[in-house]
Order: sequence, then C-alpha cells, then structure tokens
Amino acid sequence: MSAIRLNRLILQDLAQHKLVILLLIGAMGSALAVIELTHMNRQLTISQDKLFQQRDALDMEWRNLLVEQRALSEHSRVEELAKKQLLMVRPLGQQDIVVDEP
Repeated sequence: MSAIRLNRLILQDLAQHKLVILLLIGAMGSALAVIELTHMNRQLTISQDKLFQQRDALDMEWRNLLVEQRALSEHSRVEELAKKQLLMVRPLGQQDIVVDEP
C-alpha cells in the first residue's frame, strides 16, 4: 500500500513541477545538440583539410606537367626529334613547292 502511495506522491510532485521538468529536458536536448554539432564541425574541418591537401598536391602536379609540356614542345627539341627519329631535313630552295589556293 505504501508503494502505491509513493508512486502517487511522485506523480503529483511531477505534475506540480511541469515547467522545471520541461526546462530540464530542454537543457539536456540543447546540450546533446551542441555535442552533435561540435562533432560534425570537427569532422567537416578534417574533411576540408584533406581536400585542401589534395588540391595542393593536384596544383603541384599541374605545375609540373606545365613545365614538362613547355620543355617537350620547345622548337629546338621538336626539330632535333624530327631529324633523328623521322630522318627529316630542311628543304633547300629548289625543293620548296608553292601551293596556290583556287
């Protein structure tokens, strides 16, 4: 019988302090939201740092490729390859052919 009275007394006390309980639940919910948002912010910051590192690596590779392209497309190198690999020679004056467009 005393257990039933105690349960009833607890329920009456909770009913009288609804605002306090509501504020307590709100404060707990707010604290959990702060924790979750802080975790998400840290995860996004880590992801952003990784993307920045990847961007820097790709930028470095792009610059190296541009330097390589410039080196491979120099006129003197192209002329040397044409002479050695394709056995091409510069035509003499009488070997030049002029083509007129109609």
